[in-house]
Amino acid sequence: MDITIRGHRCVYDCVGTGPNITLLHSLGLSTREGWRYQIEALARHFRVLTFDFRGLGQSERGNEPLGVETFVQDLEALLQALGIARTALMGVSLGGFVAQEFTLSRPDVVAALVLVSTACKIHPGNALRRRERNEQIKKNGMASVADHQLQSHFSGNFAALNPHIMAWYKAHYIANDPESYISLMEDLGRFDSRDRIGKIGCPTLIVAGAADATSVAGRQPLDSANTLHRLINGSKLTVIEGAHHYPQIDHPEMFNTRVLQFLTDQQNSASTPAGMAVT
Repeated sequence: MDITIRGHRCVYDCVGTGPNITLLHSLGLSTREGWRYQIEALARHFRVLTFDFRGLGQSERGNEPLGVETFVQDLEALLQALGIARTALMGVSLGGFVAQEFTLSRPDVVAALVLVSTACKIHPGNALRRRERNEQIKKNGMASVADHQLQSHFSGNFAALNPHIMAWYKAHYIANDPESYISLMEDLGRFDSRDRIGKIGCPTLIVAGAADATSVAGRQPLDSANTLHRLINGSKLTVIEGAHHYPQIDHPEMFNTRVLQFLTDQQNSASTPAGMAVT
């Protein structure tokens, strides 16, 4: 389905029944299809909204600058257009940056928050690596860094056992417009919510792969996840052993179990009258 919001055609899907949950995708896997192993499981309990950020996947770019601030404004416009007044949010990597910023700006809309493989600030020591990759993309295109992207985001064993997933991911990665990709990478490098993220008050689950060694994870795996957990009061942290940057892809069953348990617990808590216990 598609809808025109804020001057661009936004492509989205909405399936299932129940309370709303909105899923926000990453940059490397620049499409709502990055949640392919979660949508069916979630739709048994929730009304699941997925969409492509402008300039990524199938959504048009429009004239707004690409970045977290624009995506937050687009998300607000999309929810309003679809009549969604309250929703849980789950974002991975880029989607996690958007999810936390949206929650800070519209806390009245967000019922619960799931942050996957994301950060409140990318470690500054990774700036040189980011600039070098952007220069290579600018000169030689997305395909020139695709193999390195796969190696950094998935284990060698997982890649060997799942060549079809690797081909699917690589195709989506290469399909990124180089200019848009570079612009978004630079925007994420500037992002910093450390002095504000403590204001998040909704139930929050932080999900991280124990083997995630990407720049988003921090100087060491779990650095960013631990920082988020420390700064967001009352948040829960779940670490998936053996998972890399995309635990929803390389460990989907474990990921789904933990996320569904968190979301179900929040629903039970929200529907239980004060003074009554959930049995």
